[in-house]
Amino acid sequence: MPYTVHKIVESMTEGGNTVNLCAIDLSKAFDKVNHHALLLKFMKINIPITLLDLLEYWLNNCFSCIKWNCIYSDMFAVPFGVRQGSVLSLILFAVYLNDVFTDIT
Repeated sequence: MPYTVHKIVESMTEGGNTVNLCAIDLSKAFDKVNHHALLLKFMKINIPITLLDLLEYWLNNCFSCIKWNCIYSDMFAVPFGVRQGSVLSLILFAVYLNDVFTDIT
């Protein structure tokens, strides 16, 4: 537990309060994004059909390969996840998670 969180919890419990914490590990979450669910979420927020078509094409044409000792595997489709390191991936991931946080509050 980070120092700041530990100190806050400590001060709250010393005062007789109950503290509830919720932590979400998003370290692998970019790899788990369901493309179909993401496109449905974009449909719900009524993005233009042209942009939706472009995103669908982009997501359906994700391919990768494995490099091991200077040898590359055949290309294979990546049917889920968003590309880490892409500026667009942050936006896609935010849209994907948006209703999760909306439902919590």
